[in-house]
Parts: sequence; C-alpha cells; structure tokens
Amino acid sequence: MRFVTFLKDGTARAGVLVGDGAGAGDQVYDLAHPAMAGALVGNVPAMATLVRGDLRAAAARIAAHGLAEAARLPLSAVELLAPFVPARIYALAFNYRDALEERGMAAPVEPVLFMKQPSTVVGPGAPILLPPDIGGCTYEVEIAAVIGRPAHKVSRADALDHVAAYAVFNDISASEMIKRDGGFTRGKNLPTFGPLGPFLATADEIGDPHRLALSLEVDGVRLQEGVSSNLVFDVADLVARLSHDHPLEPGDVIATGTPAGVAGMRSPPAWLRPGSVVRASVEGLGTLPNPIAEGAPYGQ
Repeated sequence: MRFVTFLKDGTARAGVLVGDGAGAGDQVYDLAHPAMAGALVGNVPAMATLVRGDLRAAAARIAAHGLAEAARLPLSAVELLAPFVPARIYALAFNYRDALEERGMAAPVEPVLFMKQPSTVVGPGAPILLPPDIGGCTYEVEIAAVIGRPAHKVSRADALDHVAAYAVFNDISASEMIKRDGGFTRGKNLPTFGPLGPFLATADEIGDPHRLALSLEVDGVRLQEGVSSNLVFDVADLVARLSHDHPLEPGDVIATGTPAGVAGMRSPPAWLRPGSVVRASVEGLGTLPNPIAEGAPYGQ
C-alpha cells in the first residue's frame, strides 16, 4: 500500500495513493473522510501517528475495509507533501561499491554514519534552497527505510521485519562546506536539504529492498544510476548494526547511501544551480521532483 500526506483546502491529511504519484489518472483516498473511519479503528488519520503506531497493521485494516468511493480525490486536486517527518534520520556515507570505486576508496569496515536533522525534510515539488555563499552542493538519490517496530539488538535475519515502509530520499549536501569542515554536520543539515517522498510504500509491496534500481536526473540529464545490490551494508545489515548501538523506534528512518555520479565527482563538477529541477527515482518508490532555488545567505 502507498501512503501519502496531502494538502487539501489548507489542511494536511493522510491518504492512500493509487498510482505512482505522477500519473494523470492517479487517485488519493482521504483517510480523514468519515467513510474511512471504520478502517482506522479510532486512530488519528495522520501519517506520523500511523507510522509511529503500526503502519503494517494499519495497511491491513484499510485493505480489509476497502477504499471508500466517497473518500476518493483526483491527485490533481491535491498537493503532495512529505509523507511524514521522521523522528530521527540515520544517514550513510560511502555505502555503494560503485561510488567507492569512482572515488578510488576501499570499502569501510563499519558503516560511516551521520545524522540528518528532521528539520531538513521537504516533500515533492518543494524547492531546495541553496544559500549563495556555501559553495558547491550535490544531489544524492537514496532509499529510505522507515522503522515500524522497535528494534533493539536484532539479528540480521530478523531485521527487515522491523521495517514498515520505504521511500525515495534525496540527501542534498553542501559538498564544499563538508570538505572545509572536515565533517558532515553543517553541510548535510541546511533547511530543505532532505527531500522525502513522494509516498511511503509498505514493505510487502517492495519485497526485496536489495534489488532496486535508483536514478537521478537534473534538467532531464541522467547523472546517477545504480542498484541497491551494490550496497556495502544493506538494509538488513544497517538495521541490525544500528539496533545494537541503541534502540531504533517506529518513525526512525535510515537513509542508506547513494550510488556513483554525485556532482563533485564529475568533470566539471555538476553542482546544483538555482533554476534547475532534480528528479530522484527508485524502482517501486516513484519519482521525487524538486526545483532548485536560491536561499538566503548562510546564517541569515
């Protein structure tokens, strides 16, 4: 099942998407509509609540209830937002073999982890704002795994049972700032630097998350292509390893890293520019489009 948050008449609502978020005939079913109340069994029809509860159980109840015709809206009549704002975003660097080969680097022995702030998250169609004084910035198409059940010291064999859903994530990064700083904190965490969406696909719909194709285009030019079988530490590895360091909770997200082709590795560098449009895609998870615009100077 594909879950979305959408804006209608000035109100953000949870919904079920029929389609991929880009088709002319796509439909959204409003979970706040009275005709869908029986499917929610008293739960608040908000994606943050559903994700931090039990999204798989919610999907099963909705499927058993059925999508009420009275709750149907054409996608063209609503605005998609980020599906939800994660509680925490655990992000990975240097986690695709093709990207390491491109850089001439050996694979890390342990995951290279940094935190991406929830305040970076924006949805499909929202502008990515680039401060003019921070230097070159890159796109990074990624698979986001959404934790749906508490995970503490879980085994790799059981790890995927704790993932409720997946989505496209674009880990926008101020690459030259990161290089100057010698660390990820500032350059990964500017406002709007975490596009997420266009929907959450429940884990049962995706099946094996380690066989998905990823791609990214800027202004129609393909700059990244990869497949998640090239992950150094795959989704199951990451859930298991992170859960041994500290408990993972429903609503946490793991952004699993990006394949080769980031802006700084191209000659000349393909830094993002205001006026462009970036489109990040993952097989089965749709396409996440975002325009690039100039933001305020850094620190203002």
